Amino acid sequence: MWGVLPDVLDRACTYYRDRVAIVDDDRSITYQQMWLWRNRIANALIAAGVQKGDRVGLLMPNCLEFIPIQQAVWAAGAVLVQMPTRAAADGFRSNLAQTDATTLLYHAKFEDAVASIREELPKLQTVIRVGEVDQPVVDAVDFAAVVSAAADNRPDVVIDEHDEAYVLFTSGSTGEPKGVVNSHFTWSYYAISAGLEIGDIRFGEVFAHGAPLTHFTQIFAMPTFVRGGTNVMLPGLDVETLLTNIERHRVTATAVVPTIIYLLLDHAGRDAFDLSSLATVIYAGAPMAPERLRQALDTFGPIFIQTYAGTEQGYVSCLRKHEHVAGERESSDDWVARLASAGRPMFAVAVSIRDDDDNVLPTGEVGEICSRQLGQMLGYLDPERNAETVRDGWVHTGDIGRVDDDGYLYLVDRKKDMVVSGGFNVFPRQVEDALCAHPTVAQAAVIGVPDDKWGEAVLAMVVTRPGEIGGFDLERELIGHVKTLLGSVPAPKKILFTDEFPLNPAGKVDKKAIRKPYWQNRTRQIG
Repeated sequence: MWGVLPDVLDRACTYYRDRVAIVDDDRSITYQQMWLWRNRIANALIAAGVQKGDRVGLLMPNCLEFIPIQQAVWAAGAVLVQMPTRAAADGFRSNLAQTDATTLLYHAKFEDAVASIREELPKLQTVIRVGEVDQPVVDAVDFAAVVSAAADNRPDVVIDEHDEAYVLFTSGSTGEPKGVVNSHFTWSYYAISAGLEIGDIRFGEVFAHGAPLTHFTQIFAMPTFVRGGTNVMLPGLDVETLLTNIERHRVTATAVVPTIIYLLLDHAGRDAFDLSSLATVIYAGAPMAPERLRQALDTFGPIFIQTYAGTEQGYVSCLRKHEHVAGERESSDDWVARLASAGRPMFAVAVSIRDDDDNVLPTGEVGEICSRQLGQMLGYLDPERNAETVRDGWVHTGDIGRVDDDGYLYLVDRKKDMVVSGGFNVFPRQVEDALCAHPTVAQAAVIGVPDDKWGEAVLAMVVTRPGEIGGFDLERELIGHVKTLLGSVPAPKKILFTDEFPLNPAGKVDKKAIRKPYWQNRTRQIG
């Protein structure tokens, strides 16, 4: 049963036992050590009272312990509750309460957050702390002590591939985070099949994880193990840390959000680092402005892969390395247009574009992107919400897009982000791409704000490139630039300049936070 997650790890550890599996700064473990560690943690969880089907919370940063603990929860027959580390304490409480988690494993850096919510979680029976704190404030079991005393054989727990394995939470970019349930089969199909196809994972890959493993980058951990590679844990995804570790560990692949690529492009000291080992950069989480993508290709070469996915639907499409390069007989316009796409649907993923009445639209027409595949979620934690998203087996993504004659999928925008100004639909992503085509703009975020005349007015926030200064003259120039490219309706009525954008726990630009000051005292969130 290839769909049982502990079996997948067993196979990799048998094939590659002496190779380095995980690196975390100066610490590392081989596949054999990872296998033994996973087994001991699983047995320690069972000894602590964890039973098959129990839900176990995991609150961990990227570190050496993360993957062995994750795998141990599955080997114990329990269900992993993935807690986004960038959330606040109330978010952690909600994750654990919604899932009726009986056990929590947390890193010592979250001591205060766990202490603040512990008394609000009566169903939480066992709390295990990983790492040491100077002054403990949580009555927690010591991870190292219980694991060192546990047996090193894999627990004798019968697991079916259709057993519940994983509860993840959506990023909440268009509403409150929702719990999404996966089985061993759906998650392994999602993480292994899609990961191998998208990531171009090669034998011996050295994959750096700087974005939180609680986000999309963990999809590439298991495929790296399947290929006998090494997963490098980074404490965060600041550019200096990423550059340093690429050089130090001869990193061959990584996965980032577009913001990081923008920062890499604008980093003054980038050329001081040896990045020659880097052969693959996967970008996901949000579309990348085509003009900045062209700049990245000129700077780093054809090493990029774009993915389009969602917590509910799994991976849907990808734009592979060779599709980032213009063909010999291809016009420049066709190539630039393709760079704006999210690639083509992957093997065994069906995609359709539908209108508000669920009718399938013809090729080229714009509507909601719907997908169907084996790796999609079983359903929401709250089953009453399933009908909002899944109908007749199709996941309705909430994204607006179209498919061209060559099968390329284009994301126009999030359905809930669309701005209606003067009765016309304005898609923020198109305005953002137009702004980013201007040489002074590093990043852009566009929202609709209340307007007495138009209902909603288009507002843009812009981060300028290094050395560029925002102001009235640049604002007027950028508005004119958008008018030239898109016309007067999508052109921003106002542009604000900022040093950085707020990010949500998934690392995406938090448009809810940007919108809040403009809409917080209104009963409606549209004009």
